[in-house]
Amino acid sequence: MPEIITEIKFLSKGLLREANIAAHREKRDYCIDPELLEKFPLDFIYYVTRFHYHKKNELRLFIKTPSNEILLLDVSITRYESLPSIIFFDNDTFDIKINDRPYPNHREWQETEVLKPVRKQAKFRKNVLQAYNNNCAVCNIKDERLLRAAHIVDVRDGGNDEINNGICLCVNHEIAFDRGLLQILDD
Repeated sequence: MPEIITEIKFLSKGLLREANIAAHREKRDYCIDPELLEKFPLDFIYYVTRFHYHKKNELRLFIKTPSNEILLLDVSITRYESLPSIIFFDNDTFDIKINDRPYPNHREWQETEVLKPVRKQAKFRKNVLQAYNNNCAVCNIKDERLLRAAHIVDVRDGGNDEINNGICLCVNHEIAFDRGLLQILDD
């Protein structure tokens, strides 16, 4: 049984175009100029000469062009792992490995990183509703299924999960509050 010497990821022009469009769409740091990419030949194999971890779940690829230039392209780890590869064996043979994509039929996908604070929502909700006697602070709705514990100062803006930063609102008033239609003023 021959042993693997190396495995190299590569892109066809179609895969390179697709990865580049995704990098633009996902607002990644390094993308290839689409006009330059369109000038590349269709029948060339674009090898990933190396990569490094750039950000969480993102790799920076070093891709060899027909003129032996190296272009940088940032992609998600999922996209990188879905690229095909050439496997070279010690008996001077090779094999091409086609990897699975996240979606069938060449369907495109988008990956984004979502940052959100970890909240102690259950305890916060219980304490705020209890402080307001399960009653909306604006109207007389008392049905707990329709009540929300809203943060007066949003967590994104430095607000905390303490009871004094909470207000009990019904679903409608919470939506109005979130959209700025209902405000709490200092006075």
